[in-house]
Amino acid sequence: LEEGNRVKLISLSTVDGSTPYLIFDNVIVSAFLDGSIYSGDIILSKCIHHSLIFALNYGAPYMKGCLITGLSASAERSYKPNGFCFAERNIPESVWFGEDHTLIIIKNNNSVGEWRGKYIIYDSRGDEAQTFNKLPDTKNYKIYRLDLSK
Repeated sequence: LEEGNRVKLISLSTVDGSTPYLIFDNVIVSAFLDGSIYSGDIILSKCIHHSLIFALNYGAPYMKGCLITGLSASAERSYKPNGFCFAERNIPESVWFGEDHTLIIIKNNNSVGEWRGKYIIYDSRGDEAQTFNKLPDTKNYKIYRLDLSK
């Protein structure tokens, strides 16, 4: 992670499935940034570009996940992950790291509900995802494809 910090994703088995948590410096915290607890099947867990991305399938056809980029720590060793989350029907296909922001790219195969573009894009600078028919220019990004077949 940023500033040399380390994070580990663990899951605890429950009757509802796996519940993901993060470990920072031997302190366990919720894997979701708002502190929520979700259970299901972990379908993505990958370290990329000093970050951790994970996704949890918590009830067909939906999944939820986060990109963890760092942490905030108080004097009392209370840790809070930094990053941003996403929730869609499809799993992210890539993460684009720019100089001052990050994009999570999700292919919109279904065009259901409010999403009408080919791509759903989560931007770390905003609170809501947007849809586009065309991807942004790749020139100023470091792109990491999330090959889920491995």
